[in-house]
Amino acid sequence: MRVFIVIGFGLLVSSCGIAARVDARNEYRDSAEKYKQCLAANPGSPQQCDGLRLAMETDERKYNNLSAGLEPGMQQSSTVTVLSR
Repeated sequence: MRVFIVIGFGLLVSSCGIAARVDARNEYRDSAEKYKQCLAANPGSPQQCDGLRLAMETDERKYNNLSAGLEPGMQQSSTVTVLSR
């Protein structure tokens, strides 16, 4: 009986980590999309999007840190092309 409790607890803990990773990925995708939209709307002055860029980079680090914790060696980074500054 104790074995089943330990296994159940392990599954519960691991599923929380997966949910956090999915949330972090979604936050990163949303912030990256907002940043891209800002760059498209302000091609002559991308500095107006610096706040969104910083938020995107923060979300990316959070996602990568969670991903590295769950899958060591599988860390990936997406890139956003910044138009002329």
